[in-house]
Amino acid sequence: MEIKHIDANRHKEWNAFAVQQPFFALFQSWEWGEVKEKLGWKAFRVSVEEKGEIIAAAQLFIRSFPLGLPSIAYIPRGPIGNWLDPEVSSLLFSEIHHIARSYRAVFLKIEPPALNNPTVAQLLQQHNFRSSYATLQPCSTIIIDLRPDQEILFEQIRKSTRRKIKDAARKGVSIRTGSQEDLSAFYRLMQITGKRAGFTIHPFHYYLNEWQTLVEHGRSLMLMAFYQDQLLAVNIIYCFGPHAAFFHQASSNEYKNLNPNSLLVWEGIKWLKGRDYCAYDLWGISDEIGQIVSQGDDLPGHERTDGLWGVYQFKSGFSKNIVYYIGAYDFVYRPFLYKITSSIFFSKNLERFSIGIEWIRRYLHLS
Repeated sequence: MEIKHIDANRHKEWNAFAVQQPFFALFQSWEWGEVKEKLGWKAFRVSVEEKGEIIAAAQLFIRSFPLGLPSIAYIPRGPIGNWLDPEVSSLLFSEIHHIARSYRAVFLKIEPPALNNPTVAQLLQQHNFRSSYATLQPCSTIIIDLRPDQEILFEQIRKSTRRKIKDAARKGVSIRTGSQEDLSAFYRLMQITGKRAGFTIHPFHYYLNEWQTLVEHGRSLMLMAFYQDQLLAVNIIYCFGPHAAFFHQASSNEYKNLNPNSLLVWEGIKWLKGRDYCAYDLWGISDEIGQIVSQGDDLPGHERTDGLWGVYQFKSGFSKNIVYYIGAYDFVYRPFLYKITSSIFFSKNLERFSIGIEWIRRYLHLS
C-alpha cells in the first residue's frame, strides 16, 4: 500500500471511487472541492492505493485565518472507502496530519460517514481523536429508499402528509424546475425563512457559487412552488451518483395553508425516482432523535415541536428511516489554541455555542 496525492489529471478516477460509497458522498467529490476552493479553502485529495487502485481516501480542507494566524483542517463526511482497516487508517491519517501540521492547523475535525458504532469510536480514539459535540453536518437524518415503485413510495408516506400533498395540488399549487436566474428569488425567500426561524443565512454569493459549480456537472435541481404566479417555496436538491440530498429549503409567510412544502418534497421524490436515484437524504433532524432511536427507546408523539423537532415532524411524514451517524471527532495539534477556540466557539453554554457555530459557518462557509 502507498499514499498518493490526487491531482486534476485523476479527478475522474477520484469521483469514480467516491460515487461507489453507500451514502451521499458529495462532500468528498471533486466538485465540492472546487466549491470550497472558491470560498478560500485549500483542498487536498489523499488516497491509499494498492496495486494502483484507490482503496481509501479523504478530501481534506484547510482554511487559514487572516493576519498569519494558524489554520483549521476539516474532512466532511470522510474518510471514505476501506479506511477502517487499521493499517490503512494509519497510513491515511499520518499523511493527513503531515499536511495539517504544515499549515499550522490548530486541530483537525472529521465527520466520518459511519453509523454510530463503538467499534468506529474505538478506532478513532486509538488514533488520538477525541469526540466533539461541535458537529457541522447533521448526525441524525431521514433517508428515503427510492427503489420501491412510486405507488408504494406514496403509500409509505404518513396519511396526514399524503392528504396535504393531494390538497396542495387540488387547490392549485403548481411546481416547476428553476435555474440560475431564479436564485435571486430563492434568496429572498431564504431571507424570509431565516428571519422567521431565527437563523443566519449565507451571503448570496455562497449559494451562487455552490449552484454554478454543481449545476455545471449536472448535480443540481431546484423545485419551485407557485400559487397564482406567486412564489411560495423553493427546494434545492444536490445529487451525487445514485444518491441525492435535500440541501436548502425556503418558503414565504403566505398561503401556508396550501402546504406547498409537502408537495415540493413529493415532487422531488418523483423526479429522483424517475431518474433512477436510489436514496434521498432529507438532511438533518434533531440529534436527540437519533440518540433516542439508537438506544432503542420510543420517540415522543407529535406534541414536541421545539427546536428541530418540528423539522422532524415534517420530514418523518415521508419516511421513518432514521439514520444516526457517529458525529464529529477532533485531533488536536495545538492544545492551548484549541482550548481557546473551544471556549469561544465550542462552549457547552448553549447560547455561546450557537453563536460560535454560527460564526464558524458564516466565516468559513462550512455548510
